Amino acid sequence: MNNKYYLALADEVEFSNKAKVNKVIRNLFILAIILLIASFWLPYLIMGSSLIKWLIVIAFIVVFTYVAERFILTTKTFNQRLKLQGMSKVMMIIYCVFLALMVFGALKDKILLFKLPLYQIMVAALAAILPAICEEFLFRGILFNTFLLVFRKEKYDILWTSIACSILFGLYHLNNLTSQSLISTVGQVIITLGMGLFLSYLRVWSNGLIWCMVVHFLQDFSPKILSTDYGTSKVKLAILGVIPVVILMLICIYTINRRFLKIK
Repeated sequence: MNNKYYLALADEVEFSNKAKVNKVIRNLFILAIILLIASFWLPYLIMGSSLIKWLIVIAFIVVFTYVAERFILTTKTFNQRLKLQGMSKVMMIIYCVFLALMVFGALKDKILLFKLPLYQIMVAALAAILPAICEEFLFRGILFNTFLLVFRKEKYDILWTSIACSILFGLYHLNNLTSQSLISTVGQVIITLGMGLFLSYLRVWSNGLIWCMVVHFLQDFSPKILSTDYGTSKVKLAILGVIPVVILMLICIYTINRRFLKIK
């Protein structure tokens, strides 16, 4: 590639060869479906307190990670991290402030968690690590790459990819209907849709998955993860809270996509 900046997938897939691109898209979708089915077992793996259960969870994470890394093609969005300027840099700063507020705002829950017995803290940590790794590989990794290939001819391919992955990320949490009420699950779907966009921007800006996993872990690592109800019954409040987040994230992703179009 002669361009200074380009999509990292271009090093793995010949974009000009439609047949090859379609084959890669098909293979990634199949892989995503297989891992998606496997991930439906996550809530059941977390349940229980025996050592065997813990070992199974650790083994699941290792196998899931190996398979995802083996076939994901790349975890990068661009061949190198974008240098942001103008509005894209302003939105990045706003994003960082929002991220800091979110992290510090959750400190109270973290403090409460560390007041629990050590064993429960370890259970919470493992329960948070599991989705942080597996869901990020699935939604911000494999499916992100898949949709990036699907929308490769669109001007704002990164924006459309982020939206598609975030919608699926939200809908994915309908699997919690097995352990919580419908209203609580709807609330969770709404919140996770906004979180999906938040993490998609982080994936694009950081040009990788590591920070997505870290933020995902910090978000889940709270006393609530020890319960069987991860959602919220306050749906109206969830909608009011998510709408500004969605708008902010769409602007953030749009500006970084636009910046890429200018310098690629």
